[in-house]
Amino acid sequence: MSKPQDFERWLADTATQLNEESVPEWPRESTFRPRYTAQPKHTAWWQKPWLPVGSLAVSMFAMVLVLGQVQVSSTEHGFTVQFGGVDEAKLETMVAQRLNEYGAQQQITLANYATSLRADFREDFRTEMAQANKQLADYMLAVNRQEREGDLAELIRYVNEQRQDDQYYFASQLQQVSDGWLQPAVSTNQ
Repeated sequence: MSKPQDFERWLADTATQLNEESVPEWPRESTFRPRYTAQPKHTAWWQKPWLPVGSLAVSMFAMVLVLGQVQVSSTEHGFTVQFGGVDEAKLETMVAQRLNEYGAQQQITLANYATSLRADFREDFRTEMAQANKQLADYMLAVNRQEREGDLAELIRYVNEQRQDDQYYFASQLQQVSDGWLQPAVSTNQ
């Protein structure tokens, strides 16, 4: 048999032999120390009891500052603390100033974009025109070559036909001279 099966059998046998026994009595109070009776002599600063309370106090103070809209600003004469919202006129002038700055920035960006777009279009147009001119020149050269080849082939065929006709004519003339039908032409320019 394999070892796991032996173990299972031993475990089953042992489980059947177990008897219930009562829990022994002991003084349960002596097994733990009350929390507040024994303080360690030295604890680290992050384990001190004042840290959570201090953290809560600082968080509450920050929430009061945010909800109270407290603004602290420094001037050349010192610090200024303001409670409540911002002056409406001051806020409107700040918004208008920011919008004007943003509008000017957008105008510059759009002008730069338009300039670069025009330059890109010019460059693309030049490139496309150069390609179109090259394609046209290649096409014209190819067509011109084909036409010249055709013209030269026709000229050579005409010359060959003419030579053949001349050969037949001269062969016929020689045949007639050799047969005696024709008298050779003698020039009378003396």
